[in-house]
Amino acid sequence: MVSVTSIYDKFQTVIPAEIRKEFNLDKSYKIEWNINENGKVELEFIKELSLDDMVGRYSASENIDSVKLKQDFKNNRL
Repeated sequence: MVSVTSIYDKFQTVIPAEIRKEFNLDKSYKIEWNINENGKVELEFIKELSLDDMVGRYSASENIDSVKLKQDFKNNRL
């Protein structure tokens, strides 16, 4: 699949619809841009996780005050 887009003012571009559909992209994703060892640009779509998305995915080796952690997260203190 080949798609071509333009670069607009402020260096913005559009992710083609067929790419968005293929990777189930929505506004919760970020794009990581890398230049590989051959000098080619590679993109990776990274889903931003909310606190609710993270619950149950991770574990800690010590006790955590989850109420304080959630408050700190909401207040951008993390």
